[in-house]
Amino acid sequence: MSSEPLLDSLLLRHDTWRGRNRSLRKHVVATGNNSLDGLLLGGWPVSALTELVTQQDGIGELSILLPTIKHYTSEDKLCVWLDPPYQPYAPSLVNAGIPLDKLLIVRSKNSKEWLWAAEQSIRGKALLFAWSNKAQPRYSALRKLQLAATESLAPAFLFSPHNALKTHSPALLRIELESLEPNALSITLHKLRGKMPGAKIQISVGDVMAERMLLDKLPVNIHYPKSQQSGYPLSKKDDLQSLNT
Repeated sequence: MSSEPLLDSLLLRHDTWRGRNRSLRKHVVATGNNSLDGLLLGGWPVSALTELVTQQDGIGELSILLPTIKHYTSEDKLCVWLDPPYQPYAPSLVNAGIPLDKLLIVRSKNSKEWLWAAEQSIRGKALLFAWSNKAQPRYSALRKLQLAATESLAPAFLFSPHNALKTHSPALLRIELESLEPNALSITLHKLRGKMPGAKIQISVGDVMAERMLLDKLPVNIHYPKSQQSGYPLSKKDDLQSLNT
């Protein structure tokens, strides 16, 4: 029996290193953003774990993944969301062309159940989005996910809090996301085979018709009504009473 098919399958794994190999990034899926593709040497690595370290939840991190969700769900793949911090907003997903019947939200009770659900999702060939907000998984646990991902044809995404940068990660790709201004993400590369860490880009996110605005920048129409009897502005006491009524 020839060993060539086995050798070829081993060489396709992301955890197999070959000296003088200048084509490490062949197995990727485009992100849908040219600048981000350039930073990642082509796109999101498939058959690998990608870690997105966010400054905080809800800064637009999911918007850069919508094209990837659409790509895989259009191929009849299931997308599993494990312990998302917020309820996914269905209208935005539908507007992005994502079929809701291909999304599965899973809630875990503890770290052991979280790891089991994440590993089974990957081995089941699903597109995994996993949040580790409850407790940062150990290196050995994430190593299991990375090894499971090498046998999958889809990427696996892990969302970690900012303090995760203090620890090592077995993820093939690790990036940090920050929101420095509304509708813009600053993305810093921390780990990617074949590229030096520290590269940074800024990309626009969201729809112009639904731009986010900082709370202190919201327009507020403040008008203090005048008293009909005296013609003077209401006192603080009167103002409080009118608010209570």
